[in-house]
This record gives sequence, structure tokens and C-alpha cells, in this order.
Amino acid sequence: MFDYIRIQILVIQILLLIGLVVYYQEDATLFLTALIFLSITIFYQICIIFPYLPTYNIFKKPSQANNTISVISVNVLQSNTDYERLIKLVKEVQPDILLTLETNKAWEEALEVLEDDFSFVYKIPKENRYGIHFYTKLKVEHIDEHYFIADDRPALEAHMFDNDGNDFVFWGIHPPPPAPQEKPTARQKDAELLKVAKLVRDLKSPSIVTGDFNNVCWSRSARLFAKVSGLQDSRLGKGIHATFPVRPSFMRFPLDLLFSSEEIQVHNIKTLSDIGSDHLPFYCEFTVVKSSFSEAEKLESELKEKVDDIIDEGHVAVEEEE
Repeated sequence: MFDYIRIQILVIQILLLIGLVVYYQEDATLFLTALIFLSITIFYQICIIFPYLPTYNIFKKPSQANNTISVISVNVLQSNTDYERLIKLVKEVQPDILLTLETNKAWEEALEVLEDDFSFVYKIPKENRYGIHFYTKLKVEHIDEHYFIADDRPALEAHMFDNDGNDFVFWGIHPPPPAPQEKPTARQKDAELLKVAKLVRDLKSPSIVTGDFNNVCWSRSARLFAKVSGLQDSRLGKGIHATFPVRPSFMRFPLDLLFSSEEIQVHNIKTLSDIGSDHLPFYCEFTVVKSSFSEAEKLESELKEKVDDIIDEGHVAVEEEE
């Protein structure tokens, strides 16, 4: 849980430090001990968060974006019936790819008005908050539907081409959250993420993975996902862009993530306006720099064993937690 609210913890620690310096200097030993402790914990939080601060344009000049592809990924909140807000947003932004999560049959029917704007649509309506709908203006070679851990939680693997003929693979995922009303542990979530990571690594194609990860970018499991898949977190150097919860905004953290291979350059990421969901829509622009894929080195045996153990635990968790 503390992984999710590191920004809020950092703010509280800084306020405590200020309060300590301003209001409490009676007991020198206690004051010094508290000052050192707070300073160390603040430094620790900053070390974790700093790589995600918007330093990209300061330290690295972005390449010229040619043939840019735009994406909206949004968890609509299945119970949200304010369909028109998302429809209006998509009409305004005109993304090349639209990925919707938690979309059921009612959402599918409401979004039919958008289908004329896209050349390819793939629909998996679900009433269990794990429906996925995929819309794109780009050429799709083929699309695969996966059920990694449980047979009622889909993920999408779309093999696509940009307008220059460069091929890439787009993944849309939505693993379950570790929450009392969902799953008591993170075992299923972590297992699903690592199954995707292994598939991405074995594909040997430029890949981009996005969706509601139910995970924050600086967590150990997110960093393990990046290491196993060979992908990079798009937020590194580009800002935190917290997406959940919409309200209260001061409690927001980055739950909707995007990872990409080195052959894909992400130029811009941001959140979009509230559509009545508990998540803000997540927007990105990227370019497929080259179709040829730089093959990743084989996973170390120790890391591979760790990944396989986590996946096995996920399968066990399905039996125990469903």
C-alpha cells in the first residue's frame, strides 16, 4: 500500500520536518534524532520518485517526431453511465488507438457512434469489470485474445503497422488489483504482468504495453516487469501523471502505465479530462523508430526461476482467492 502513496508520504514527511524545525527545539537530543530520521526518510522517498520527474527535455533532446501515433487508454468505470463525456473527448482528440477498460455491453453500445472514426474494432464486453474494447485507425495484421491467469480477465495482443509500414505489437492489459473488494493479495496481478513480460520478451518485435496495471511505476513488481520484458517505463523523465483516484486529487497516484521497447520512442504523455470514471484517461504519442528488433539477452537462471515462481503463485492464488 505504501508504494502507491509515496508522493503523499513525502509531502507529509516534509511538513513534519518543517514543523519540527519551526516549533520543536526544546530537547536537543530528541530534536537531532528526529531531524536525522526525517531527513533520511525524505531522501529515500526522493531517490525513488526522482527518476519520474519531468527532466527529459532538460537532459535529453527528443528526436523529431515523424508519423506519430496517438493513444488514449482509459478505464471507464463500468458503473459510470456518463458515456457522452468519453465520446466527446475521443471526438476532440481523434486518437489513432483507443483502448477502453471495464467496458460492458452497455458501454459497447454507447460507443458505437465512434466506430465510423476507426477502421478496426475489437470487442470483449464483460460484466465483471474486465471488459476490453480496442479501436484503431491503423492497419491490424491480426489480434490475439489472452486469458493469462483466470478465464474471465482478457488481455489483447494486436500486431499492427504504422502508416510507413513499420510493424509493432500493441498490448492492452488490466490485471486485478490487490484490494479487499477484489483480491486479498497481489499474486494474481504480479503473475499476469510477468506472463505478459515473458511473451513480450519472446516476441522479438517492437512492443508497447499499456492499460490499467493496478500498479504504480516505481513499485518492485513494475520494475521487475520492465526488466523481464526488456521495455522501458514511459514516465521515466517525463513526469508522474497520476491517474487514480480522480477524487480526491491530492491522493492521486500513477496506476495506468505504459511501457515500450527501444524501437519505439514515446514523445508525449499526459492525462486528459475527467470522464466520470475513477481513473483519468491516459494519453501518449509515440513513433516506431525502426521495425528491426534488438534481441534481448537471455534471462539469468536465478531471475527466470523467480519469475516462474511468481507465475505459479498466481495460478495457486486463483484457486484460493476466487
